[in-house]
Amino acid sequence: MALQKSSKLMTIGGIMAAFGVSLGGLPIIVIQAYAQVVKDGVPHWFSVLILPMLLVGSLLTAGGTAVMGVAGRGQDDVPTIPQVEAATVKAVANKVVELTDAKPAEMPAVPVVIVKPKEGE
Repeated sequence: MALQKSSKLMTIGGIMAAFGVSLGGLPIIVIQAYAQVVKDGVPHWFSVLILPMLLVGSLLTAGGTAVMGVAGRGQDDVPTIPQVEAATVKAVANKVVELTDAKPAEMPAVPVVIVKPKEGE
């Protein structure tokens, strides 16, 4: 199954990564707080949760970041203004040829007159 690039996928990946970082950082913050303030160590029930929280947090962070990397649009995915203009001109020319039912080689040349404005206008 290929992941399609979408803003919804970016949102899901961002939430996963943010939740993973916070879940992984929470045990470290609590351990540091107990070491600085209480000095008795963390409660046993929290001690049991530290390793699973770190593991799940690391997996969520890695997974969320990977999803955002896949879903993110790179600059090379977005057409530039000259590319859009060229594609538009080409589409218009193709439509004109299609509507006139003529081959481009048979179409008459149209003279182009370039008008230069006078100095000071």
